[in-house]
Amino acid sequence: MTNLFRVGLMVAVLGAAACSKEDVEARARDAADKNRASIPDVEGRALAQPVTKSDVKAVQAQLTKLNEYQGEIDGNLDLVTVSAIQAFQRSQGLQPDGLLTSEVKQRLHDATAKQPRS
Repeated sequence: MTNLFRVGLMVAVLGAAACSKEDVEARARDAADKNRASIPDVEGRALAQPVTKSDVKAVQAQLTKLNEYQGEIDGNLDLVTVSAIQAFQRSQGLQPDGLLTSEVKQRLHDATAKQPRS
């Protein structure tokens, strides 16, 4: 009976340890999911902004002149263009969100106006 009690106790302890490990892993997964959900999707928001092809084309040309953009000037708002906008925003001390606000457009205009003509 003593050996049976020890075996039962060991099974109970091992079962509790296994459940406890699963609980810890589940809590860690939940915490990681909450962290991911709390991080804003900056690029996704920037890519979804309502802009015209002609506005994007103008911005790409301005960013090219400022050596911030090396892609094709095609008017397509893609990750390369958004990254270039963010780099320009950083250089201007703005929040690098990739959004083409009126302030960003004005600063691009002002910055390219100061550039020598090529």
